[in-house]
Amino acid sequence: MSQELVTYIVLGSYERLKDLKLPVSTKKEEYLLTNFLDDSCFEDVIDKLIFKAKGNIVVLLPPSSFPNSKSKKMLMKISSIDHSSWGWFQFNEKRNDFIQNLKKISSVIRSIPNLEQGIFFNKRLYFSVGGIGKFGSSPFNEISKRFYSRIDPQIPLPALIIRTKNLTIF
Repeated sequence: MSQELVTYIVLGSYERLKDLKLPVSTKKEEYLLTNFLDDSCFEDVIDKLIFKAKGNIVVLLPPSSFPNSKSKKMLMKISSIDHSSWGWFQFNEKRNDFIQNLKKISSVIRSIPNLEQGIFFNKRLYFSVGGIGKFGSSPFNEISKRFYSRIDPQIPLPALIIRTKNLTIF
């Protein structure tokens, strides 16, 4: 495991991700796809990918979204410090519709990131809380509760760059 490396895992089914073009992995960034199958156990797929990840910090991203350069620099700094940490990204302010506003309110009140915000965490912290837990309609609900039991989240990083309006993972 490289201390400065950040692993980005894009969540989605094989069908949803088959045409997605990922940035090239480098010494500082690793990109992986979940490629969920209809009969696969999502929790097992995610656990295996995170176990195989070479980075100290793991970022779970919705399909067709990636951190901007400022967020990437912050993630590399967090990774190099090597302290247990976790957090998510802000909502994109350019998307301002009724559903988006409801998601923002829900995220603020519950302090649990929405799927389109993504989530990042230290790999060691992830396994110390027992993994992702139940991966349901709100994928980050269980893992956020587990992380909160250990430490408070970081201040949200700048919003993800979203390249599509369809953020479903299936």
